[in-house]
Amino acid sequence: MNKFMRILEERVMPIAAQIASFKYIRAIRDGLAVTMPLIIAGSVFLILGNVPIQGYADFINGIFGEGFVSKLLYPVRVTFDIVTLVAIFSISYQIAKENGVDGVSSGVLALAAFLLLVPVETINVTLQDGKTLNLGRVWPTANFSAGGLIVGIITAIVATEIYTFIIKKNWIIKMPDSVPPAVMKSFEAIIPGFAILVLFFLVRLGFEATSYRTIFTFVTKFVAAPLSKVGLSFGGMVLTILLYNLFWTMGIHGTRVVFGVLDSILLPAMDQNRLALEAGQALPNIITKQFYDNFANIGGCGATIGLILVIFLFAKSKQLRSLGKLAIAPAIFNISEPIIFGIPVVMNPIMMIPFILSNLTVGIVTYAAMAMNLVSRPAGIAVPWPTPAFISGFLATNGDWRAIILQAVNIVVAALVYLPFILAWDRQKLEEEKEG
Repeated sequence: MNKFMRILEERVMPIAAQIASFKYIRAIRDGLAVTMPLIIAGSVFLILGNVPIQGYADFINGIFGEGFVSKLLYPVRVTFDIVTLVAIFSISYQIAKENGVDGVSSGVLALAAFLLLVPVETINVTLQDGKTLNLGRVWPTANFSAGGLIVGIITAIVATEIYTFIIKKNWIIKMPDSVPPAVMKSFEAIIPGFAILVLFFLVRLGFEATSYRTIFTFVTKFVAAPLSKVGLSFGGMVLTILLYNLFWTMGIHGTRVVFGVLDSILLPAMDQNRLALEAGQALPNIITKQFYDNFANIGGCGATIGLILVIFLFAKSKQLRSLGKLAIAPAIFNISEPIIFGIPVVMNPIMMIPFILSNLTVGIVTYAAMAMNLVSRPAGIAVPWPTPAFISGFLATNGDWRAIILQAVNIVVAALVYLPFILAWDRQKLEEEKEG
């Protein structure tokens, strides 16, 4: 065991710390976090527009007018359908801020670069009398929603680094000191902006000359599809849970590190389920953001609410019982830090094993239940991760009461995994208290 701990400390932990401090991972994590208020607000209207109660639509339409239920989805369009645009600006801003350059100018240029890559379509509608109505040239919103997120992230990184490089080389239009700072920054951004737009213009022309026609088609085939195939699979789920819990046991915020990268496929998967729900079709994905937030990580990472349940039922040491009382309230809202650092789980050979195994077991149980259609899959509704168990499962599955049972089973499963280890840790703490 000592040899294992030494390997963790000397070899694994430095690598994990480097990953956690990687500039782009932090920027993607913080940038995507900005999109969450939009997604959560849109999810409220998504729920209201898809309440699974017979007669609900007729009742609402009878009060507010025919077709009102479908109008409840209007706010969904201006939240879910602009996720990538918001993420691009925010990610670019985060990178620019770390690079020491103007974040607003960088974000605007990155957004313009992305829009330059999006093909414009001409929409013609045939009327009942046979005439054709030209609705003009429009951008397809599919690329603005989570479906364009990978291209958006790449664009934000490349455009921001070009902007930073030119600014720091001082290849800018200089203005007198008497010019207001806002005006000065706008002139400074002209040359970097021209360089960024020329580069992305050439990228677009290059893809138009191929059979892919757009960078979005290319990325979907060679990046997004393979990444999703792995990340949204059963094996990908197992690897994900192992990774972020391993980071936690070394004192590193595992969810921020792992999901900083993984959100680029989890958010599109959530959006696919949302579109299927609106269309009345079968939900395609089991693994989405809500799979982890509302089921696998019940009570926080490590499914620690099961750990606290065992402490309350079986622990006899004063230290563990006091810690359980302090940690129960945060655990209800899926905050596991008090128990992780209080027991501690971090660098604790006795508790590291059940911490990882409990979360992994709960993830497997959840995946199996949804794969066998015993419980509905997450419906693309963004339920905030601090939402307590039972409420979160019910909302995430668009009102499936079986999700409540699944979450209860998950808590019991996690508790059973923790039980023998807590009993051993409790005996050790009792001996320490007697000696004291």
